[in-house]
Amino acid sequence: MAKLLTLAGTLALAAFARSSNAAEDSCVPIDFTTEDSEFADLNAALGLVEIANMVGSLFGNYDPLVLRNVSLANFNYSILGQKLTITPTVDTVKITGLTNVVPQHVNVTSSNSVDFAAESESQVSVDANVSITVEELGATAKAHLVFGMVKPSLLTNIEANMYACAPGVSSSLCSNMTVAGLQLEAVKAAIFGNYDSVVKEVLMKFEDASVKSFKLDFASVSKFKIDFDSSNFVLSAITNLLSGYSADEVNRKGTVYNTVISTISRHAPALLNNVIASKLKPWFGATCLSEN
Repeated sequence: MAKLLTLAGTLALAAFARSSNAAEDSCVPIDFTTEDSEFADLNAALGLVEIANMVGSLFGNYDPLVLRNVSLANFNYSILGQKLTITPTVDTVKITGLTNVVPQHVNVTSSNSVDFAAESESQVSVDANVSITVEELGATAKAHLVFGMVKPSLLTNIEANMYACAPGVSSSLCSNMTVAGLQLEAVKAAIFGNYDSVVKEVLMKFEDASVKSFKLDFASVSKFKIDFDSSNFVLSAITNLLSGYSADEVNRKGTVYNTVISTISRHAPALLNNVIASKLKPWFGATCLSEN
């Protein structure tokens, strides 16, 4: 019996190895710079109803988007001649209004990266609780931030490694995903109002992805309020400089506006990469082969 089980296990492992090797032999990394026509088709398709509905459905799955315990990049701040290292952590953040965000274009920037632009004609609201720790003082302040962006727009650079069929591989074994095929699948999915299978098929092609940069803008803010809670004198002095920020100050498009824009743009990649890791990465298949 033991020998029989060993033989069965060996055969199973061999079959798995052959399957894995077949996938490796059948797939090659996609070089985005050689896919001009597909990206041209993709940008043209972004304005079509079926693609817009599919993207809206995808964003709708995460609206509101709730994240917890996201570490942001440290930054330095000087006060009273002392240089301090500040470590912010997003305890919780809730973002609403993502369903109305519409992709505008996808432009290739390298063999495995693209610029992705999107905007909303509506409002995107943020409600966040943040901890701010000053390492030199061993002190932490709590902040509660609420603001609403009217007609926000964004431009983000995304690095992604995806797979396509290797040259010469039989079409019976592997077929590349095309924009035309994606449109057809989106039309079929629209009949049932469920795009999960289409999205899954796309994500199966990914090995990994990450946001490298983020630029934000908006027409105005409908609300901007930030409250701090700290018993430390130095921390209170720092937070008092920010507590005067208001929607009116931001909407003047001066120093406060520039500070808000640059701060969000600097820290947004950490939040977006958290979304990729927690929401999308489990669906990455690192293959060009379909499950069907």
